Amino acid sequence: MKRDRLTRLKYGTHEFFYTLMTFPRAWRFMRNHRLWRGLRQYGWVARGLVIVGIIIGLTMIGEVVNWWDEHADASLSAMAIGSDSLLWQWLQEGYESLSDGVLNWVVLVLLEVVIYHFMRQTLKVVLDKDVEAAHTFKPFFQAQKRMIKVSLVAVTLQEILVGLSEELLPGFIDWWFALAVQAAVLGFAIADNYSEQFELGIRQSLRYFYRNYIGICLGLGLPLFLMLKVPVVGTVLGPLVTSVAAAIVLREKSDLHIVGYQRSAKEQRRYDKQEAKRQRKADRKAARRARKQIA
Repeated sequence: MKRDRLTRLKYGTHEFFYTLMTFPRAWRFMRNHRLWRGLRQYGWVARGLVIVGIIIGLTMIGEVVNWWDEHADASLSAMAIGSDSLLWQWLQEGYESLSDGVLNWVVLVLLEVVIYHFMRQTLKVVLDKDVEAAHTFKPFFQAQKRMIKVSLVAVTLQEILVGLSEELLPGFIDWWFALAVQAAVLGFAIADNYSEQFELGIRQSLRYFYRNYIGICLGLGLPLFLMLKVPVVGTVLGPLVTSVAAAIVLREKSDLHIVGYQRSAKEQRRYDKQEAKRQRKADRKAARRARKQIA
């Protein structure tokens, strides 16, 4: 069903706050169902990527230590909610620093095995959906390759939108818009793991979430953005909990698991052309094999 802009805004606002409220449930769900079981099945390569991601997360410890040294004499309330608080500093730096933004994507790519595993384990519980031999190299490699592509698309989109906002919007509005863009693309990167389980391509996934669930992407991305700023613990737990939250909220709000992806008329025509092309190619191969057998 197509929604007008006002309806999309109302739904998006509701979905944003609903998604934020899903995170405590996701944490309890993860603990109750012990979703970390089975991570050893992915082998030494996957575990090595996780270790590298953790090492990168260690680079943020210096930032926290420096901030603490500068504010050791301040009151607890000032450190927590003041204009110079660590949380406010993280938000500002997320907007101002391109290198931090790129670092977030490097961490997500390296921790894809964690995101992939926890998404799959959550869907196994809430939808009784399992992927045969999902822990073998080929499915994991496909998921890793897809995350790299999604990250490249997201970073490019983010830089274009933030660049335009700097030119067109006043400073204060530009700050919030840039933060929202970064949160939305981070949320999409996690939510794409959900649509991947239902065989959507990256372009279809991007279109699906933009048209229907941009509020959910924002609700997933903002907490993840903040958690990635916490050295080591946040670097690992952030993608993990966000993946579980994405599976839960999209199971409740999306109908993808019921009706699948509904192509537009234009998409259907493109799909039919691609299928016809693949069929002609398969027919030619079959004809060549038949000629060889006759000869």
